[in-house]
Amino acid sequence: MYAHRLLPVIAALALFSCSPRIVSAQSNADWEWVGDSFPSTLHEMFPLEVPGTYVAYRSHRDLYTDTLEYSFVIARDASANGSSEPRFVAQVRQADSISIYDQMMALHRKSPNRSAPSIQKELRLRTWTLAETTCPAVRAQLLKFQQLRLVPPEFDVIVLHPLIHEFHVSAGMGNMEVVLYDEDNSFVQWAVETSRALELCTTNHQ
Repeated sequence: MYAHRLLPVIAALALFSCSPRIVSAQSNADWEWVGDSFPSTLHEMFPLEVPGTYVAYRSHRDLYTDTLEYSFVIARDASANGSSEPRFVAQVRQADSISIYDQMMALHRKSPNRSAPSIQKELRLRTWTLAETTCPAVRAQLLKFQQLRLVPPEFDVIVLHPLIHEFHVSAGMGNMEVVLYDEDNSFVQWAVETSRALELCTTNHQ
């Protein structure tokens, strides 16, 4: 009698013990797909290369996918070509509430057969355009950047799953591409300070 009562329990336990393996297999496939598709999507949605003279910055987190992807580009204002003095404008981008990575994961799990370009059309992004005429921090931070001195990264330090800071610079005397993990680096500190100053401008103009 007791054996019959135990059969449903044993069956349920067997199903429970097997189900994580099935979920794990699906999850691994999902992680692999998003991992392969994410870099190109990041470059498309947060570009670091634009025409002309500019300073561009982008940040995203390795492994910890709840961190919102972010970028800004400070470049010459093409609409002010007739001005006697060059004017600058900042283009700011940030994932809307949920990281682009997690948005991609959710949409892929919902429709596994959709392509990355198709999914990209539904990804939510917040953008701002800030001119130095209404946001003086644009020019002020650009001038500060020109005073920075880049310290080479240390060779004997390993950072696991860091916040990745990318910089692209195009100027009259040359170009620069730098990727840093050191939060104390002067370039990174400048980027954090700049993002806060630009955010203050967006708050004041809402």
